[in-house]
Amino acid sequence: MVVFLDGKSKKELYRRFKIKITGKPNDTAMIKEVLSRRLKHPEWTLPGLVLIDGGKPQLNTALLVKKENSVAKKIIIASIAKKYNKLYIENYKEPLLLEKLPREIFDLVLQLRDESHRFAITYHKKLRKKGLLS
Repeated sequence: MVVFLDGKSKKELYRRFKIKITGKPNDTAMIKEVLSRRLKHPEWTLPGLVLIDGGKPQLNTALLVKKENSVAKKIIIASIAKKYNKLYIENYKEPLLLEKLPREIFDLVLQLRDESHRFAITYHKKLRKKGLLS
């Protein structure tokens, strides 16, 4: 989980979630687990926006978690589909193409996506290395 405030990363607020589900990797199940666990931390300030990596199925999963958690009702949920840089936002019927948004928003969304990928990949490599050594 990466956190941005006022368009800038706040690395001291980043959090790692070790996935507990077992079996074959499952994007939507992992999103459900992580978002549910995130919302169970009342000591962490609630975000105004949660940006999920993925398309419509991932957005729908996050919306189900939001619906199940009364604390999350004011959070806006969006997802970014990598293939065509489409931004899916709850309550919007059609996705927005990032390239059609103002340059500042386009750059920020891509920065969020890239930073979350960097953070997740670094953690994944650390876990794999640890697994190889034990």
